Amino acid sequence: MMLSRFPAALLATLICNAARADTRPSLCQASEVAIFSCAIGSKIASLCASPDLGPSQGSLAYRFGRKGAIELIHPEAPMPPDQAFNTAVVGDAGFAGDIVRFSRGETRYTLYSIIVRGQGDRDGILVSRAGRKLADLKCKDFALGTDAWKLLYRAKLPQAEPASLD
Repeated sequence: MMLSRFPAALLATLICNAARADTRPSLCQASEVAIFSCAIGSKIASLCASPDLGPSQGSLAYRFGRKGAIELIHPEAPMPPDQAFNTAVVGDAGFAGDIVRFSRGETRYTLYSIIVRGQGDRDGILVSRAGRKLADLKCKDFALGTDAWKLLYRAKLPQAEPASLD
């Protein structure tokens, strides 16, 4: 049998790594880490980071659309992540979670991953303009990668004001 040629430890490692493979749909490049990525209808929303993401270093990019047909990229031109995005921890007595926010002109995009008491996880993107909600795009499945926010926290992005979900 072919498997008998592999040392047991190597085989166990290969099986564990295959089981942990990221199966979320993603618009991230092979060299990037998908911090937030999910299907929204027939499209994909992804927040992608370079592995060296840190304060004023590395790259962070939001992409929305389909593979081969990206509709929105933020930022359009490379810039330090702390100039293009901000983040916050949000919550009250009924929910808690994390958000990443950016603006394009007067339109604000809020990527969220929250836990609602008694209802479980909710991930998605709120789109608003002038304080009015235009859309709440809900992810079909869980959007976060394993330890994804740890990489984002390491970037020390500015705090979103106000620290709310809207």
